[in-house]
Order: sequence, then C-alpha cells, then structure tokens
Amino acid sequence: MPEKQKQIAKKALGQHFLKDRRAINLIAGAIPEGSSAIEIGPGPGAITESLLDRVGSLTVIEKDDRFAAHWSEIAQARGHLSVVHGDVLKVLNDTVASVKPEWIVGNLPYNISGPLTAQLAGYPLSGGMVLMYQREVGDRIMSGPGSKVYGGLSVLARHHYRVKRLLLLPPGAFSPPPKVHSVVLLFTPHGETPACEYSALQKIVRKGFMHRRKTIANNMKGVLSAEQLGAIGIDPGKRPEQLDYGSWVAMALAANAV
Repeated sequence: MPEKQKQIAKKALGQHFLKDRRAINLIAGAIPEGSSAIEIGPGPGAITESLLDRVGSLTVIEKDDRFAAHWSEIAQARGHLSVVHGDVLKVLNDTVASVKPEWIVGNLPYNISGPLTAQLAGYPLSGGMVLMYQREVGDRIMSGPGSKVYGGLSVLARHHYRVKRLLLLPPGAFSPPPKVHSVVLLFTPHGETPACEYSALQKIVRKGFMHRRKTIANNMKGVLSAEQLGAIGIDPGKRPEQLDYGSWVAMALAANAV
C-alpha cells in the first residue's frame, strides 16, 4: 500500500492514527512477550508492528478494506499474524471464541467505543486488555459510585477486571488530531468469580440506567418492586449512579430469581 494512502483516515470509521512513539511503546510493552493477542483496528500499524515483535500470535480485526488487504499481504510472510476482515461489533464474538486470546489491544473507534466496551468487558481474558478511548469515555469507565459520569460501563468493566489509566494523550499524538484528549486504560483480571452471569448484569444495568434522574425503584418497575429492592439491601429511593457494583449484581440475581 502506498505510504500516502496509509495515512488517510476515514472519518466515517472514526479513524485517528496514533503516531506518538512513547505511547506506542507503552501500549505494546504492556503485553507480555509470547502472549496471544487480538488487536482491534490496526490501521496503518503503529501499534501492530511493535506487537508483532513481542507476541506469540496476533489476530487483527480490520473493517477498512485498504488495511485488511495490507495486513493480509503481510500475514503471508508473518506466520504468527492472521487477519479478520469485518465490522468488529459483528465478528468479535466469533473471533474471541476461535482465537481464545490472552490479551485484547486496540485504539478503539470513538464512534462505537461504548457498545464495543460493553461487549469487551464480558470476556474473562487471562491476561487483560489495553484499550484507548476518548478521555470522556475513559473517565466514565474508571469512575466510581457517586460520580456524575458513573454509568453502565463503569459497572460492566468491574465484572471481570480492575481498571487503571496508563496514559493521557493530547490531540497532537494522532493523525489527524481529534478534537479531544485520549486515554489508554489497562484492564487486568481481578481473579474473583462473578456472582452472576455477565448477560444478566448487562440486562439489569441497561434497565437501571435508562433514566439517570429517576430513582432505581422507578427504573426497575416491572422487574423489581421497591419491596424487593429493600429486601436485598438497596434503598429504592437511590438513583442509579449511587449504587456500587455489588448492588447491581444483587439486582441481577434477584431479577433472575423472580
């Protein structure tokens, strides 16, 4: 692929290519040598090239026809690289089930980072995830109960993982520069067996955060009554952003038992 073509980002795909060498080294360096990994949206390959020098096997998921063709060509000479050409939201489940990666890495497209994270957080990887976000989304994922930005992703991320910030990046670290700062988060397994299924938690979180300004009793109408909430130790007058991960698990278990 011509170098000039490799650098042209497609706005419709939410592409912003990382060019900051320190960030690239830190992201790739977070993946232990010899690991198996999936990279989401490799693009022209700033992170990919570094990963290929470290990992035992790498599968890249790429929607952009240009880059899918480019990496497929590279894969012919690099036996530990494979390419999945498709929309990550549609192919991720099958790819994870097939590859069984220890790690997932990605500079996530900003326009799908919410639903994509809700999907990613459900995989109990043995290694973890290194994911890049628009700062606003990253702050939401890391926030705790009581925060104005605490929400569904904050709860879901805690099902299998502990989350910490690796680095904050200015717009100039990318080409083209986005209008916002970006953040790289490290997800590492907390090692505890979740008390409920991820799908059940996801369902209750979606229902519970449907109207942030309403009480949890209002949001849970038709699923759990105020009396049922009280019976599991949850104040029905609280708002969803006041409830910690354990409370959401308790609601998921209670809803399944009804």
